[in-house]
Amino acid sequence: MRRLLATTLLALGFALPAAAQVVPSENWTDMWYNTAESGWGLSFMQHRETNQVYAVWYTYDPRARDSGGFKPLWIVMPGGKWTTPTSITGDVYVLTATPVQQPWVPGNLKIDPVGTFTISFSGSGSGTFTYDVHAPANAVSGTPGFGLPALAGTKAITRQSF
Repeated sequence: MRRLLATTLLALGFALPAAAQVVPSENWTDMWYNTAESGWGLSFMQHRETNQVYAVWYTYDPRARDSGGFKPLWIVMPGGKWTTPTSITGDVYVLTATPVQQPWVPGNLKIDPVGTFTISFSGSGSGTFTYDVHAPANAVSGTPGFGLPALAGTKAITRQSF
């Protein structure tokens, strides 16, 4: 009976595409950075059962200086597609919302798509981070991506040891 059900589902097209079946070789959850470059890093959270990912590149915003230098900029990748057991690619976004110390205001949430990340791991403690970030073509003043300069490159990353 099970074989008949499985054969029927496959015949009807309910099987996942081959690319969706890529399973990561390990759980890469951790903080990642480049030991030669202070001031930025990558937080990578991989769900244990589903392998879904939420990654955040935390750096400084070249558009806005505060009194001590640049203000923080977080660029997030909520999801992505595992292209190999050691590499994931996904769309990235910048956003604004209500600060945690204030009452939540739903209208403050603004999200702009700004490019892609690819994170490739070459060992349990090393990899590369490739980013292609730019202001959206339709960004207007007051949106999170407005005036964002193009940021593209590849950086070596190392797992932060604690």
